[in-house]
Amino acid sequence: MNVKHLSFAMMFLVGAAYADNEIYIDQVGSGAEIEIVQDGSGNKVGGSADDTTKMLLDGNNMDFNVNMSGGSNNLIGSIIGTSTVDIDIDGSSNDLLFDVDKDNSYGAVGGDFLIDITGGNNALDFDFGSVDTANDLDFDFVLDGDFNEADINIDASSLTFDLNTVGDNNSLLYNASGYDDHNFVLTGTGSYWDIEVNQESTLQSDSLEIEYEGSGTSSADATICITQSDSGLNTSCGD
Repeated sequence: MNVKHLSFAMMFLVGAAYADNEIYIDQVGSGAEIEIVQDGSGNKVGGSADDTTKMLLDGNNMDFNVNMSGGSNNLIGSIIGTSTVDIDIDGSSNDLLFDVDKDNSYGAVGGDFLIDITGGNNALDFDFGSVDTANDLDFDFVLDGDFNEADINIDASSLTFDLNTVGDNNSLLYNASGYDDHNFVLTGTGSYWDIEVNQESTLQSDSLEIEYEGSGTSSADATICITQSDSGLNTSCGD
């Protein structure tokens, strides 16, 4: 772990008394560089010793890197402020649940996120921004494996989202809202996928490009549903 500047307080506790490893983070301040490496199964990156559900990173110009190898691991937490985030997951049955300025404490600005997941039966739940105030998000997501699920909700302007998937029986739900300028590119290979994309920007200045190879069968479909709303009205597949 490398840390720059002295303008923040940080607490790390590693649970030596437990069968599995746990890292709790409660960090406040700007200019932090944090690198976490966990190897094995049943591990967790969470909040604090008293709140074992989530981590909290609060500050601007943060550099947060996580590398987790193994199965049945958890990353749960919240980020407030501008940050560069690189998360690399290699294994199966892992859960990632985190958000960036979801409650609009300051407005998420200038985020640069890379998430790379390799393995099967993983679940990602990612929320970014709220109330049309967030902007300038660059999000790259690589998903390689079977039976993975991703639920992504982004409320921002000036959004660039590139998603590449490889594998069968993967499920994606992506909801994009905000003021304007959503750019989403999805490329993938595999069969029996279930994809739903909803773009709902107020100014309708959005773009969407999908290139996917794969198939389904009469008993197991490969489905895709895309909606782009008019003037920010709430629209979803099946309505």
